[in-house]
Amino acid sequence: MKKILLFAAISLPFSISAEIAIQDGYEIQGRIFSVKTAKKYSSVEGCSKYALTKSKVQGFTFDKVSQKCTLFKKVRGLKPDSGSVSGTK
Repeated sequence: MKKILLFAAISLPFSISAEIAIQDGYEIQGRIFSVKTAKKYSSVEGCSKYALTKSKVQGFTFDKVSQKCTLFKKVRGLKPDSGSVSGTK
């Protein structure tokens, strides 16, 4: 039983990662859930991984210049922005 749970825990992040669509050059417009500036969120990968761990989050925008990760609980639309990378669930 422990082996099954361990396998499920290890494989879970890989199955979740397929559920986010990343778009370079866009920022999300919507209701903000949280803004993260810590170093572990200062990349597209770190920001998207954190977004996937939050069930209320529908998307994220990572600002490449300020290295700020903004999570959104409601996505109203996407706006072109060459300095941002966004992902939606």
